[in-house]
Amino acid sequence: MNFITDRVDTLFTQWDKPTSPGCILAVIKDGEFLYKRGYGMADLERGMPITSDSIFDIGSTGKQFTATVIAILASQGWLSLDDPIRKHIPEMPASTDQITIRHLIHHTSGLRDYVTLLDLRGLSMENIYAEDFLLDLIVRQKGLNFKPGSEYLYSNSGYFLLGTIAQRVTGKHITELIKEHILDPLGMKNTTFNKDFRPIVKNRAMSYDPGEEEGTFINALALSGGFGDGAILTNIKDLLLWDRNFFDNNLNQAQPDLIEQLHHTGRLNNGKSITYAFGLFVDNYNGQKVVRHAGGWAGYRTELMRFPDQNFSVICISNLGNVDPTILCQQVADIYLSDVFKKRAAKPRELPLSNMEGFTGIYQGKRSTVELSIKNNTLQIFNGSQTMPLKPLGKKKFQLGDHFIFLTFSGRDDSTLNIFEPGENSVRYTRIRKERFSPPSFIMYEGEYVSKDIEAGYTITNQDNAVQLRRTPYDKPDSLTPITENTFLSSVGELRFQHKNGNIKGFILNTERVRKIKFKKIT
Repeated sequence: MNFITDRVDTLFTQWDKPTSPGCILAVIKDGEFLYKRGYGMADLERGMPITSDSIFDIGSTGKQFTATVIAILASQGWLSLDDPIRKHIPEMPASTDQITIRHLIHHTSGLRDYVTLLDLRGLSMENIYAEDFLLDLIVRQKGLNFKPGSEYLYSNSGYFLLGTIAQRVTGKHITELIKEHILDPLGMKNTTFNKDFRPIVKNRAMSYDPGEEEGTFINALALSGGFGDGAILTNIKDLLLWDRNFFDNNLNQAQPDLIEQLHHTGRLNNGKSITYAFGLFVDNYNGQKVVRHAGGWAGYRTELMRFPDQNFSVICISNLGNVDPTILCQQVADIYLSDVFKKRAAKPRELPLSNMEGFTGIYQGKRSTVELSIKNNTLQIFNGSQTMPLKPLGKKKFQLGDHFIFLTFSGRDDSTLNIFEPGENSVRYTRIRKERFSPPSFIMYEGEYVSKDIEAGYTITNQDNAVQLRRTPYDKPDSLTPITENTFLSSVGELRFQHKNGNIKGFILNTERVRKIKFKKIT
């Protein structure tokens, strides 16, 4: 066992020191800890290390608690999964008439993500927002990302509304319902809610992001958030009890089909199944069934990954924003379950530079654009906010770093790019240019732009022949990268400018979780 744990510890070496935030790891077998260890510090200012008692905000990993409450309420007759959401939230706009509770559960509603909407309005998560304000933000959206049931697209708005619906049918806040139906029956005494940042939480791990200089860190704060989509504070001791319940259910007077129901994945209007179930992804990893969900809030990052056929789970929670616990959980599982992983992950292979050069260029999809280029003999992809390396797995297949995201090329001259992500349909892109567009002048793009959709105004300026965008007068300028005459990429999202009679009349803003936001140029 020491040989195995030594290999596991090696994965966390870079954080396992008194000068760095880090991670808590829990390996669970047959409902008991097989290995648990903290790496790094829970509180850098006070010199407190991470231990199995450390409390973290697990972000979206907490969605499975909300989904479980909804399943229980449905079994008790409080609601039906096929209820239209306007039955319980009548103030929602008419465009949401076809959205049901089931759509919210499986992220197939088409609702715009409220966290992204806050960002697009220049509203920091370091501010405090009342739940009524967040609900009003969702209600004010007249448009949808897509027709309900036609696509899968992760949206925190859906789970926020699940919490709202649960409260309206029972008269109890979602936090009360989670405590009543899950925490108390399972004895999860260390779990609370980040409903108010002011109360003292014993053993809370602080939250950090990397600083500007290597090896330095800054506090990462998020004082607000919705309930239903996250805001759960817990530790691995309580998550052990939660994980164990998936094998010996003790909830809702041992409702016989509860655990089975939580694993039911969604289905689109065309009959195609997706991998998202009730706050859980149900998928395969190295030939084995895996049930998992990640979470991220402020500088906290979480993954709870379960291999039900082996009664084996891995939990990794970090208090540093650039840590990827999903990859770490996969690597830990690779070590412990090597004998059952019959289907090995494809190994990277060498590709001649001349082969990779054939894939470079500008690829555009229906609502997003990416650029592929070569740097240091490595094919890389740029999406406006970051550049990421691609690992060749075959002549025309690549993996996005260590993530479970794959890219393939097809068509004449490899001009078609398909990107496959967990839980989603593949997204198709067509190469439209080999190189970026270089406009002779950026003057025509300058001006003030307003959006009724999000009640916001953006300013685009030209400084030293570089285009910049501000969401508010106090906003740090965001650089816009011209890709085509009409398309600019940024960390905010993709802007597609609209022309009329040779002049710019506005643009459409698309982000990962919010689509089709219209901006009109007013000056």
